[in-house]
Amino acid sequence: MSAIVFDSSVVIAILKQEQGFSTAEKSLSDALISTVNLAEVATYLARNSVPSNTIQEVLASFPIQVVPFDESLAIQTGCLYPSCKHLGLSLGDRACLALAISRKLPVLTADQVWSKLNLRIPIQVLR
Repeated sequence: MSAIVFDSSVVIAILKQEQGFSTAEKSLSDALISTVNLAEVATYLARNSVPSNTIQEVLASFPIQVVPFDESLAIQTGCLYPSCKHLGLSLGDRACLALAISRKLPVLTADQVWSKLNLRIPIQVLR
């Protein structure tokens, strides 16, 4: 398989074994995720009363390449706002898309609304 950028919704779908999770699991070793989206997954787990040491263990067990959210990605994330505002995409959503655009990679999400975007990358929806 080739590299693909995961949205936080994909990692959460795997954790919850939601529809489409087995498809996502097949791409785990080829996946990249932004530190912003990793923080979203950690927040989801913390909000569900998972202890911090368990959160660290769970996230460390995923064979996903974690990409630091740097100045270039921050600027690209901000610049995506005009093309994403009509869909109400969050900062985390745009951070994920910025990573995919910067690496010229497809992105995988569980959020159907992303299929309405017209960007320079393939957007795959998990379910």
